[in-house]
Amino acid sequence: MPEIMKWIAILVLAFPAIGLAEPEPEFHLCSSYVEKSAVGEPSDLGWPVFVKLTAAGTTSFEAFTESNADKTIRVVVGPQVFSRATVWVPVPGGHLRGVFGSQEVAADWQRILAGELPAGPCGARN
Repeated sequence: MPEIMKWIAILVLAFPAIGLAEPEPEFHLCSSYVEKSAVGEPSDLGWPVFVKLTAAGTTSFEAFTESNADKTIRVVVGPQVFSRATVWVPVPGGHLRGVFGSQEVAADWQRILAGELPAGPCGARN
């Protein structure tokens, strides 16, 4: 019986923490925020896709990363995650990178970023 009580205590203590976990802040890429994109050469990590943001996208992303320093953020297109990283300092310059496991997946992302982006939502979503 003491073993059961131990597990009950663990479950009771764990569930409130799960319920209080904050969702990761999201930055949505849209057609007005992406200037260009390209697939890079593969590395040990995979196939990179580079994104250059427009001036509006750059300004919005820098403000987003500044307000979410020390947090894990997600860069998304619609329901799909392009990149996920922990931000330590604001990210200026408007250059993003996602790394993918195959050339085909990287090429699919590049195609989406080059012309199939939604008009909105754009920017920060929590």
